Amino acid sequence: MLPDDVITAAQNALALIFYLSMPIIAAATAVGLIIAIIQTLIQVQEQTVAFAAKLSAVVVILMVAGAGMSSAMQTYAKAAFNNIPNF
Repeated sequence: MLPDDVITAAQNALALIFYLSMPIIAAATAVGLIIAIIQTLIQVQEQTVAFAAKLSAVVVILMVAGAGMSSAMQTYAKAAFNNIPNF
């Protein structure tokens, strides 16, 4: 097992984590920003409203993109397990 192989495997894992988490983080950030602007305009500072909206956005993103995320994780896991004999 060469150091280059380890670095490549780590880079692939980090790239997959980035690609899988980015839609969820972006949705939660966008919804949080919109809710914060609305709360500022109407002067209501209720924490649960922002949390419920962010949670709903994350659930919707997971329902929409969950199959693709699962497929990407499964493909990576199969490739990682197939490379075990090479190490």
